[in-house]
Amino acid sequence: MKYFILTLLSIVFLGCSGAQMAHGITKTQIEISGNKPPSYFEFANLETMRDYVFNTKDFSFSLPSAKEKDYTVMGGWVGESMRDGKTIAMGLKKTITYQVVLTASKVSEYTERDKAINIHDLTYIRTRFHKYQPETKVSILNYGKENYDCVILEYEKKGFNNAKKKGKTYRCYKFNPSRTKSKDVTISLTYTKPNNPTIAKQYTYQDLQNRAKRVLDSLYIKDGW
Repeated sequence: MKYFILTLLSIVFLGCSGAQMAHGITKTQIEISGNKPPSYFEFANLETMRDYVFNTKDFSFSLPSAKEKDYTVMGGWVGESMRDGKTIAMGLKKTITYQVVLTASKVSEYTERDKAINIHDLTYIRTRFHKYQPETKVSILNYGKENYDCVILEYEKKGFNNAKKKGKTYRCYKFNPSRTKSKDVTISLTYTKPNNPTIAKQYTYQDLQNRAKRVLDSLYIKDGW
């Protein structure tokens, strides 16, 4: 089963033809997959995490940085594809929450909000978000292969069994050259501290952010205007 999952994944990750795949994918297997990842999938090992690039019709990215203990202690990384590949969620098996989720938006008209993001008008952006979420930290930085303008929101709230849940979202915008269209990809990090004290020292909120930097730096938002 694991071989079959990785076979389907590799079709999407690198966007190569069957003849180019290391696992020798056949034309029939490509047709069965529909060039989309299965709803649920599993990354087999560190080599998979390091080498594959996830390539959907809206965006592409490298996987989060992984460690040996992710597989020997935490059961490895698993994922889910939703909304026809517009949302990709990944996390460790043996944690309540240790997730990285990417979600693509539809193309929309370029608005005053987009202009404010484009010129890093933080006062305007903070006013909009703090109206409904006054405790959320708001900033704007640039990430991705094309140096996208990313609005960063950071929060804390109660999660499962009143455990403290920390979250951080990077909403990264791409604008067409004439500044009439806008599209974005949101990268969301969600963290709940593990109950095991030993594991909690290694799997921290900062650790999750460090791992996700590889996703942010490699993000490519496709045109499709």
